[in-house]
Amino acid sequence: MTVIEIVADVTRRLETAGIPYAIGGSLASSVWGQMRLTNDADIVVLLPGSDPSILIEAFPEQYDLNESEIATALVSLDEFRVVQLLHKDEAFKIDLFLLRDGPYEATELARARRVALLDDTSAFFYAPENIVLAKLRWYRLGNRVSDRQWNDIVQVLEVQAGNLDNSYLDEWAEKLGVLPLLDEARSQTRP
Repeated sequence: MTVIEIVADVTRRLETAGIPYAIGGSLASSVWGQMRLTNDADIVVLLPGSDPSILIEAFPEQYDLNESEIATALVSLDEFRVVQLLHKDEAFKIDLFLLRDGPYEATELARARRVALLDDTSAFFYAPENIVLAKLRWYRLGNRVSDRQWNDIVQVLEVQAGNLDNSYLDEWAEKLGVLPLLDEARSQTRP
């Protein structure tokens, strides 16, 4: 299976289980910015009722997912709560980020956009503004050293220039404490 086929299978399973999700990370920045290779996939999910069993039941066969890891992540106070989903045959890792039920997180899912993955399959991806905000937060969390994160941010801002909801981007960048980084990234975009 290819990376896209695995991601398509994962998103179909999430939709069948009624779990709201959006693809983020380098897959989303590749859709809205410039394509680049990745070794994994990032998907944000909102577990209804914070029930780990619904997620476990969605991935019974060729996937490895640990219920106690999910339960631990759900009570974590970390900014990003993540569990690993592993496709056993392909040894491909998907990081599932467990969203909190907050105002920003609600906008992340509400603004997600359907994008074609395969001829017969589409999936929800972060909107370009949300992938910029997510990558700015990760860049800050990683002590501002990841050139890949930074380049993804600048490229999405460049490619999507004129299509971005800048008032949304500015509002949430300020609330999330990354507005100075956003301004710096904007200053590095080419006209």
